[in-house]
Amino acid sequence: MTTAAELMTVDIPKGDRGLTVGDMVATLRHHTWEEVGHVYLVDEQASLVGQVPIERLLQAEERTSLAELVGRPPIEVLPGDPAETVALRAVERHDADVAVIDGRRRLLGAIPIGRLLALLHEEHVDNFLRMGGVSNIDHLHLSLAGRQTWAAVRTRMPWLMVGLAGGFLASGVASAFEGPLRREIALAFFLPLVVYMADAVGTQTETVLVRRLAYGDVPLWTQLAGEGLIGASIGTIVAIVAAGGLWLWNGQAVLAVVVGTSLGVTAVVATVMASILPLGLARLGADPALASGPVATVVQDILSVGIYLLIATVLLPE
Repeated sequence: MTTAAELMTVDIPKGDRGLTVGDMVATLRHHTWEEVGHVYLVDEQASLVGQVPIERLLQAEERTSLAELVGRPPIEVLPGDPAETVALRAVERHDADVAVIDGRRRLLGAIPIGRLLALLHEEHVDNFLRMGGVSNIDHLHLSLAGRQTWAAVRTRMPWLMVGLAGGFLASGVASAFEGPLRREIALAFFLPLVVYMADAVGTQTETVLVRRLAYGDVPLWTQLAGEGLIGASIGTIVAIVAAGGLWLWNGQAVLAVVVGTSLGVTAVVATVMASILPLGLARLGADPALASGPVATVVQDILSVGIYLLIATVLLPE
């Protein structure tokens, strides 16, 4: 895991609040800085006390003191803070001014905007790869032949095999309910709908949760209670709309109730499973983003098929 210390540079302009603009500009001119978006102000103990944006410095009179030009406090992070968390904080605050301090608030360095952007880009691409089950490969070389191609195939195949096994298992679950399917063939028409809605609800929960995990630990019961309530609300609305629409369409009240009830129940189950999987992977030390891909999809598909056909078995007449 990349930390703030690995992104920061110590080559930054800093000075005392009592310095004038003329003194600071002279200092800036005599050095090539790696990061010069801000001038950081420190006291006698080298503790961070503020910052001056470089544009304010260049527009001010030479005799103006730096204390008169102080801008918004910078984002303060510790050297061991996860780099992804630092980048997300900068994005949310719409500010690239990130200062690295120690436990006594002594200024250690700052993180250049270019490094933050590079990290965000890398994380963005990496998350898309994980969602497709192709993590741990060099995405810049996927188009090359030979060993690169074989490496890509070997990396993707385990996740696809998980999906294949899950598909067989879902088919086995469906075959166990052959009776209801024979009595009401229309059940097969709405199976893709139930599976899709559960996957969609689950994916939304996983996306939000994985983002929250980037900021730190998420309590399990808080997550389950919150997402369970959201899932129940979404499921109720979808169930009413689907059941009402299906009843008006074909006039089969029982089938409409089966589909509507299944959509409501699977929405709740999907939010629960989409919460448990990323949190479980995080507790095990694995990357929680993996749960947003094939693993969660397989689990949710199997559960959705089973719940749908079980409800059909209970509600449909013999």
